[in-house]
Amino acid sequence: MDIKTLSKKVKPIEIIVSIIFFIFSSYIFYIYKIDLSLLLILFIIIVFNNFLKNEKTVSLLDFYLLATFAILAILIFSLFFGKNFLIPTISFSLLITTLFSSLELSLIFSLFVVLLEVTIIKETLDFGIILFTVSFIVALFSLSIRRRFQIIKAALIGGIVCFFLFLFLRLNSFVSLIQIINFLKNCFIESILASIIVIGVLPICELIFRVTTNISLLELSDINHPLLKRLILEAPGTYQHSLVVANLSEAAAEAIGANMFLARVGAYYHDIGKILKSEYFVENIVGYKDVHKNLKPSMSKLIIINHVKDGIELAKKYHLNPKIIDFIAQHHGRTLVYFFYQKAKELEPQVTLEEEYRYPGPKPQSPEVAIVSLADTIEALSRTFDEPTPSRIEEMVKDVIKKRFLEGELDESKLTLRDLEKITQSFIRMLNALFHTRINYPKNEDRNQKSTKNSKTQS
Repeated sequence: MDIKTLSKKVKPIEIIVSIIFFIFSSYIFYIYKIDLSLLLILFIIIVFNNFLKNEKTVSLLDFYLLATFAILAILIFSLFFGKNFLIPTISFSLLITTLFSSLELSLIFSLFVVLLEVTIIKETLDFGIILFTVSFIVALFSLSIRRRFQIIKAALIGGIVCFFLFLFLRLNSFVSLIQIINFLKNCFIESILASIIVIGVLPICELIFRVTTNISLLELSDINHPLLKRLILEAPGTYQHSLVVANLSEAAAEAIGANMFLARVGAYYHDIGKILKSEYFVENIVGYKDVHKNLKPSMSKLIIINHVKDGIELAKKYHLNPKIIDFIAQHHGRTLVYFFYQKAKELEPQVTLEEEYRYPGPKPQSPEVAIVSLADTIEALSRTFDEPTPSRIEEMVKDVIKKRFLEGELDESKLTLRDLEKITQSFIRMLNALFHTRINYPKNEDRNQKSTKNSKTQS
């Protein structure tokens, strides 16, 4: 990467914050007589994470905030707990991995934390290796955490690994069996304390860094959530549609290595705007009554398009996470409300109406939103088949994805052609399973005859 390209990626506020951070860090390091070369290592880590890669794992400002928090936390911890550094080692590894679901970010940040700890307590290299290994193991076990108990489990595994590594590398430092037992007890207690700290600060960190963890997503997927309960009661057809979209999206996200849990939960909420005018959407119409029959296409178009705006307002009212709101805002992108656009063209063939009948956007900005967007359209079209044969399903799925790709709707989603092929195959497989045929069961004639005789006898 050349200097010109690098300069475009750096914002003025990031430069200012960088200067403030390094002045602050240098002052803290000078007071506590910490090796200033650690700042150079931290700078290299930040540059690697934010500039030398194609995409940022976490913003530069957030990285500085994390680094500042780490420096202050470790210094405060050293004042009260001396050389017991297992708690901050496990805590930061758990926190970073759970928040950002990035093993790489967790490891490079753990490297800085471990070096800082070793420098403060003037320990040897093998001590740092032990702590870094513990960080690595904890990060591995906390990559796909969905429940709080899994945080405790990952922390305990880290504590056990720490005990055995110390036992193996520093066996000569233990004088008696009692010391070994006491050290095992300390590892257990510190692991539990680290997990409790992470569980406590996790909601605050989610708010500060504007991220959604799998734990929060699990809470949002509960059908007792007030907004999902409203969707079930007020727009039952839309709820059933969302369930199928969620299943399609989860399978496709898993196929390409995206966040399948985020895709599933986003699919649950993507159409919540239909709650306010549910009777105007075909899946909620009872008795096949066409409520759009007496409306102008322009009015019908407004009702259909406004379900995105209504959904965003409802989501904010119920304090949904911004990542879930992205699914509501982006799942239609800039696509055309094709049915009412065609009706409008029939009434006014000379007028150009295409832009008026497009959703406001933006286009899907992530793989998960793009997957839900495709699944939404494909599920709706699949319901129009009289005979959903495997060949018709395959043709329909390929046509939808090809059309979206050619229209540029997927340009900002970071999906590759290989990803689209995997998504296509996943949708075809899931829809074929959904519309599988059943054999005709033979009638139980003896039972029918008995019931007929009984009815005659009674009469």
